[in-house]
Amino acid sequence: MDYSVIQRFVVEELSQDHSGHNHQHAERVVANAKKIILKEGGDEKIILTAAWLHDCIDKKLFTDVDSQTHKVERFLKAQGFNPSEVEEVMYIIQNISYNKGENRPLTSLNAMIVRDADRLDAIGAIGIIRTIEYGASQGRLFYDNINIKREGGIVGWNHPTDTSLSHFYEKLLKLEALMHTPTAKEIAKKRTKFLKRFLAEFYEELGQ
Repeated sequence: MDYSVIQRFVVEELSQDHSGHNHQHAERVVANAKKIILKEGGDEKIILTAAWLHDCIDKKLFTDVDSQTHKVERFLKAQGFNPSEVEEVMYIIQNISYNKGENRPLTSLNAMIVRDADRLDAIGAIGIIRTIEYGASQGRLFYDNINIKREGGIVGWNHPTDTSLSHFYEKLLKLEALMHTPTAKEIAKKRTKFLKRFLAEFYEELGQ
């Protein structure tokens, strides 16, 4: 299947985003999904389409989610997707989001692969960049003094607030345990180690 039309639609919908959810993010999620499909299987057409479109109805990006949902559905139908395919793609992109530290139950391997692919882009070096981008877009500090504990000359984590640093503890460091597929778990393990190294260096520099 030629995904270039879908890619152009995503670029048009998300290219103005500066919160870490732009079309480049979608491209990386698609690349992650392809890696997972190679080892885990799944319906490539459904998975890659959902991976491209997964943020096109995100309430963080669109004020009128209902209107945006209908727009995406019309787009899929115009590309020749049959009703069951449209239903599955929409199901995936409406149900893969992070939900207060828990996995909302999913009914298919296809959905699990898209969720894993999206979450992999939230961790590692790129995940750090996206966290900072999103925090900046919301006017958030990276850290506040209440986040930081200083004991015996050692600096570390103390308490959550509405900061980007808190996001590491409230979401990013939990994602490895929430991956569905063995392939994603393996990638997530490496990327989570990098998150922890970043945090260790951050605290070390604060203590100097």
